[in-house]
Amino acid sequence: MNINDILARIGYVRNTVNLSARELSLRMGMSPQYVAQIERGRIVLTVEKLLQILEICNFPLKRFFSDDIFNYETDKELENLLQSLPVDKKKNIIEFIKK
Repeated sequence: MNINDILARIGYVRNTVNLSARELSLRMGMSPQYVAQIERGRIVLTVEKLLQILEICNFPLKRFFSDDIFNYETDKELENLLQSLPVDKKKNIIEFIKK
């Protein structure tokens, strides 16, 4: 993941809670253009500001940095279901998927 991926993810996070860049900026106590400038790479994003954005948007840090931010919930549900299975059932699923 590079800086452009991170900046794009900020836009995704913001859009998931239907906040404009201006609205998010104001909730952060910053100028109305602040988030838009971050997303365009014109302002250096600090860890503190990233965490603030995620907190305002109620967006989990783990999901933000996951390999697949879009399907995170589905992947997590599947992982939890698989973890709860006994070993023999897990092996059956592995064999089924391999076929």
